[in-house]
Amino acid sequence: MAGSASLRLPGAGAPPPSQVKEGEGFGQLLSNLLGTTNDMQIRAGEQSQAMLSGESKNIHETMIALEKANISFRFLSQVRNKALEAYREIQRMQM
Repeated sequence: MAGSASLRLPGAGAPPPSQVKEGEGFGQLLSNLLGTTNDMQIRAGEQSQAMLSGESKNIHETMIALEKANISFRFLSQVRNKALEAYREIQRMQM
């Protein structure tokens, strides 16, 4: 499938070795994911506004941008939930 690379979630799967930076930790990865998700949300909002104001007639691109933003946000929420779950599990451990 030729277009599947553009539909990949940011942060999903292992990044190519050329994109992995030495010493880049989970915090930096999470920060990058948050920035990417925010950019997608902003872009989707702008496209929606253009669609509603009549500046854009391309409903397909608008719907794709909205869905990408939605999926990215849900993915980020799940990462947050798993991180909180792990933190709470560590808190419950007895020393």
